[in-house]
Amino acid sequence: VYNEVIEPGQSWTQAFKMTGTPGTRSGMLEVSSVPPLNLGERLQFLLQYPYGCVEQTLSAGFPQLFVDRLMDLSPEDQKTTAENIKATIERLKQFQTAEGGFAYWPGQSNPDQWASSYAGHFMVEAKAKGYEVPSNLLSDWAKFQKKVARMWDPKMPAFGFGSEESHQLSQAYRLYTLALANQPDLASMNRLRELNELKQGA
Repeated sequence: VYNEVIEPGQSWTQAFKMTGTPGTRSGMLEVSSVPPLNLGERLQFLLQYPYGCVEQTLSAGFPQLFVDRLMDLSPEDQKTTAENIKATIERLKQFQTAEGGFAYWPGQSNPDQWASSYAGHFMVEAKAKGYEVPSNLLSDWAKFQKKVARMWDPKMPAFGFGSEESHQLSQAYRLYTLALANQPDLASMNRLRELNELKQGA
């Protein structure tokens, strides 16, 4: 990797020796007006990332919704990212439980609260970008989110259910995703906002 800051009116030349077998080698030039993010390499990693748990699945698909805002994609990469996003939506079906939430691993029956918010966040953003998301996948998820939001008890950490901050943050994320889906639970939002001990992260 060669990094260089080029001032206005200046030029830059860099010689380098290609490694590897002829016919299998490639190079990448990244030009940016902000500090380099190495987006080209990171995109290739995302395009090839293996799917596993729901978090890995979403973490590979989610950034591909927005990568075109940060860099120009070749027609081939545009096609690949679109296919990956569609595959992520399709794979999410394997994680949805009978309750409408999303389990951490395919086939599990117990929904994970954070994973459910993460999955819903992705689906809402994908739909906003024009991707087809099955209506039942979203509606069942929304029902689950509302049910859990209304059952949420701020006193749960006192009984050993995680830290108070993470408990509040989980509820805040859940309510945010519902609002993003144009299905805000105003009563639950007000209940969280009115907590005397609301943590800064929430």
